[in-house]
Amino acid sequence: MQLQQSRRARSSPTVHASGGGAGALLRHSLSSFAGSFGGVAAVAMLSYVAEYASFIIVLAYMSTKLILTFSLSSIAYAIIGSVAGIYLVISGLIAIPIGHYTDRYGRRKFTIIGCVLGALALFSLPLIDRFSTLNTFLLGMFISLALLGTAHGTYTASTLAYTGDIAKENVYGKPYGLVEGAEFVGYAFGPAMGVAISLVFGRFFTFAISGIILVLSAIIAYAFMKEDKPGRYVPNVSENPNGNPTPANLHTHAASWSDFFAAFKIPIVGIILITTLIASIAFSGFFYYVPVFADSLRQKIPILGVIYPIFQSLVAGVGVIMMIPFGHLEDRYSRRMPYLASGLLIGSLALAEVFIFPSAVGFMVASIVFGLSLAMTRVSQLVILAEHSTLHNRAGIMGTNHAVEHAGYGIGSVIGGVVVSLLGFVATFKDLSIFLVISGFLVFAFSFLRHVK
Repeated sequence: MQLQQSRRARSSPTVHASGGGAGALLRHSLSSFAGSFGGVAAVAMLSYVAEYASFIIVLAYMSTKLILTFSLSSIAYAIIGSVAGIYLVISGLIAIPIGHYTDRYGRRKFTIIGCVLGALALFSLPLIDRFSTLNTFLLGMFISLALLGTAHGTYTASTLAYTGDIAKENVYGKPYGLVEGAEFVGYAFGPAMGVAISLVFGRFFTFAISGIILVLSAIIAYAFMKEDKPGRYVPNVSENPNGNPTPANLHTHAASWSDFFAAFKIPIVGIILITTLIASIAFSGFFYYVPVFADSLRQKIPILGVIYPIFQSLVAGVGVIMMIPFGHLEDRYSRRMPYLASGLLIGSLALAEVFIFPSAVGFMVASIVFGLSLAMTRVSQLVILAEHSTLHNRAGIMGTNHAVEHAGYGIGSVIGGVVVSLLGFVATFKDLSIFLVISGFLVFAFSFLRHVK
């Protein structure tokens, strides 16, 4: 008995020390993670919140101005649609050359430049409101939104590249889960914040608050993102004729469309960019048309006419919550492609749920399931792109991915509207579900045949 007590007495401090050591290690790990990625995640979230809080208000403001001030009646909506389309195109395409120059000159300075440009675009709106002629007003709005689109492409490419730069090798999942989740918080919930501020304080106050948030984002980027210039790091070197090491793949030429196509020449990167296009088309179809479908059923199911706006928030909320856990799983088990393919297949199940069980519960379950799909596909895509890029081309690849993503949003929105008008909601969601099933199995087949994890 005494021997057993003696053993317990000797082992007890060890247990406590071990527990204390594990707790201290966990706290240190979390502190290190927050210290490394907290700044860039804050910039990602705040910049997206500011931008999307104002964008929907800008469109409403233009509608009021064109109809009431310039008496354009229904043609105003065609103008607004064109302006919104220009914004989406510019914010996607600009990420390609910006990504190239971010690779060449550094991430932090381009993040700051993007935030400042976005703030200037929003601060300019009260001045544009003073323009008394239609032509000057439209020109001013075009310049302002083009500047905002440029800002969006700039800070998106630079923050995503920066995340990959400072992540440890083979530990990309949690960092990209955090940063992508932060961006999606702004994308999904920024509009609701903008509408709330606008209703209470007015539209121009919304623009001012958003501009101030973007300035704050620039300050955070300056304070918490490391000074960088990829050309200084030189992780991969090749010997030149004189025997001196020179950076491999260092961007020394001017940006061109060859940078866009160069990304597709890397087989795995090209496949991931295609899945980005596919997932963006599916996201656009679900995010925009499922709530409209639910609202169209209000005569049969009255509750849908009340709750249809929450389905987008469910998708966004589940996606944001699950991005870091899925990133952790990918880091732990070193699997990317299976999660990506599974995400596409799960997305197809969510779309099938919409037309198989068109009810309040059915729509809510479908939204939750699609949020899971969103988290799995987005994080997997960014992790794979980060793993197959370097300091010298990462922002260019991320910028290309962003351009493809915006192209998917546009294609999904346009084609979705056309197919819905011709075939109806059920046929649209059925076709999109089949499209995702085929895409998911093709990704599985590619990963199996090429032995890609």
